[in-house]
Amino acid sequence: MKKGSLLTALILLLAIAAWAQPTVTLLTFESYTFSDKFDTEYGTGKIQDGFQWGAGLEFGLAETVAVELIYQNIKTDVYYQGIDARYDGKVGINYALLGGTKYAPVNDKISEFGSFDMGVAWSNPDESLQSESVTKFAIGGRLGVRIMASEKVSLRIHGQLLSPVQWAGGGFYFGTGGSGAGVSTGSTIYQFNVGGSLNYRLR
Repeated sequence: MKKGSLLTALILLLAIAAWAQPTVTLLTFESYTFSDKFDTEYGTGKIQDGFQWGAGLEFGLAETVAVELIYQNIKTDVYYQGIDARYDGKVGINYALLGGTKYAPVNDKISEFGSFDMGVAWSNPDESLQSESVTKFAIGGRLGVRIMASEKVSLRIHGQLLSPVQWAGGGFYFGTGGSGAGVSTGSTIYQFNVGGSLNYRLR
């Protein structure tokens, strides 16, 4: 699922590039992600706060409209308190997203912007969490301000929300391996971060 979705996104971007001859900007992401608690039928858990990084490409289709392909990652501590035991460890959560961005210029240097992305999220949990990696559909969005330092270099400051949709089936919830009490009830995770991106226009 992960590879197929990424391949489809790349093909779509290549088609856009061939049709629109867009500008291309290299994006970087450096953000602080706040902790998030979640509940299931069999217990509760918490993904702790941490640093999130990422990168991507933005294809400008017009002066105020762009398409982006981005990757973001966070690795942080997590715990899950089940009925009979508690599990602690680290988990990596990865996002690969394709979406659109709309800019609203304030003046020649500053623009407000909003983005909406869709794609996949997948986890890389420690063995101590007794959980396998799982891939799910994900959505995300940002609101912020872009400041043009020069014709090619820009800085964006944003707030972002990322969410693996219908994160269910037990694969992400910890300590379910071999217990027979599969955590199958849906519990959506919301990860909110604030940060910025230093960007360089390639063409």
